[in-house]
Amino acid sequence: MRQLAPGQVMSASESTLILVVDDDDNAREALSEFLTINGYVVACAENGQVALEQIRAQPAPPALILLDMLMPVMDGRMFLDSVRRDRRIRNLPIVVATSDPSIEAPGATAVLAKPIKPERLLHVVREFVEPDAA
Repeated sequence: MRQLAPGQVMSASESTLILVVDDDDNAREALSEFLTINGYVVACAENGQVALEQIRAQPAPPALILLDMLMPVMDGRMFLDSVRRDRRIRNLPIVVATSDPSIEAPGATAVLAKPIKPERLLHVVREFVEPDAA
């Protein structure tokens, strides 16, 4: 139950890694802390471009991505499109979190409405990733 430092490489045993992609510092921190407390290893990125760079720099992709849709530099829609076109990572589960229910998220595995209810978040995350028993 720990967070990866920026640039730190995930080891093969860390199959519970969740990448939180959100431009809001407070949201990233709150989601990261909540997921860590619940047994997940968490890495964070402040936009889609940084997230893609992190994913591509790792030997193995994260188990799941929790993605905000409205961000500067590369928003959620552009990120989804980039991931789904990349053979290595196209099948990654991506859970979109958005405060605007009218936003479409083609390519998303699931969509959560903000503010995210903790029990709903855990339910959706556990559909794809079991928490680390350690």
